[in-house]
Amino acid sequence: MNFSVNLAVCGRFHYHGYVPFLAQEGYLQMFYYSHRFDRKILKENPEKERNLWLKEYLCRLHLKIFGWKYLDRLFYPYLLLWEKGVLKHWRKADLWHLLLHGTALKVLQRAKNEGSLTLGEAVNAHPQVVSRILAEEDERLALPKRQHFWKAAKRLVEELKEIDFLLVPSKWVKKSFVQEGFPDEKIQILHYGVTVSRFKPSQRKDNVFRVICVAQITPRKGQVYLLEAWKKLKLPHAELCLAGAIDPAMKPLLSRYNGLFRYLGYSSHEKVASFYQNASVYVLPSLEDGFAVSCLEAMASGLPVVTTDQNGASDVIKHGVNGFVVPIRSPEKIAYYLELLYTHPGLCREMGEKAAYDAQHCYNWESYARKLVKIYEEIIGARVCP
Repeated sequence: MNFSVNLAVCGRFHYHGYVPFLAQEGYLQMFYYSHRFDRKILKENPEKERNLWLKEYLCRLHLKIFGWKYLDRLFYPYLLLWEKGVLKHWRKADLWHLLLHGTALKVLQRAKNEGSLTLGEAVNAHPQVVSRILAEEDERLALPKRQHFWKAAKRLVEELKEIDFLLVPSKWVKKSFVQEGFPDEKIQILHYGVTVSRFKPSQRKDNVFRVICVAQITPRKGQVYLLEAWKKLKLPHAELCLAGAIDPAMKPLLSRYNGLFRYLGYSSHEKVASFYQNASVYVLPSLEDGFAVSCLEAMASGLPVVTTDQNGASDVIKHGVNGFVVPIRSPEKIAYYLELLYTHPGLCREMGEKAAYDAQHCYNWESYARKLVKIYEEIIGARVCP
């Protein structure tokens, strides 16, 4: 089946793993994205990519000069510069595949006007669902009230009206969109992949029972509940490590747990890979995550994973086999499973081995790309043979 696809991503997500495959196999007509101006994703097909890098540098410059100040006011205009770039460098296609971030409404409208099919991809739960979860968490943690349903979220809801099909990474995300009224039959689920060449098991440097969480430290990621679990355990010869940028709102909360954990900072992929390789268990207690790829990274590195049922990555966790799935806000459950793995090191190793096998054989990026092509073919085929 011959057809042309344009893929557009305003941000840096998981596209590195599968876009080269789409280009190599001849499915990709044009890839629009935003990265460093010297970064090339399609080195063998440079004519098929358009790096709209200005937005990336404006966001970085803003954070360097102002920090988080005024970001809610100015970040959205930065994002819209990316949309203008796509419209300026326009190429018509049979199918437009766009990540939905509230940055592509005019792109979708133009594609629809030209008769193209549109596939929107959501990386998180429906914005209304996310907003309610985060507002509730702010109240629970006594944080200052913040606006979680901001301009980009509102525009994302408008984008949903312009798409023919929706691609989501997990059952959790699908459930949230159906709950908010998007037709069930128009949603496709495709779990993310992992770069197995980068994340793989390695010989441990010590025998410390080390629990690690790699994620931006925010209310949404739920690190408070991991810290509460760890405080209950008081395990000897054990260590809790947190890695990731810290949301300023979290700093007063983290101060309550001084001395309880080691902070590893915000690190490169290479360093993160070594963090996994020197750990025993990975825990991500998210209140909402479309599909945290860090869980697959940890699995590929040979770690059992403990995460919540509102992290889409729980789809790939076989409870009691390669990890454990717990409800959100459940430090008692987290503590129970960590103590189980601590007191049964053989079980911990066995679960880690099964996690590595599953990640490496079932969730690599080439497999993801092949499944994505099948979805494209199904969408195009539905128009040809109604």
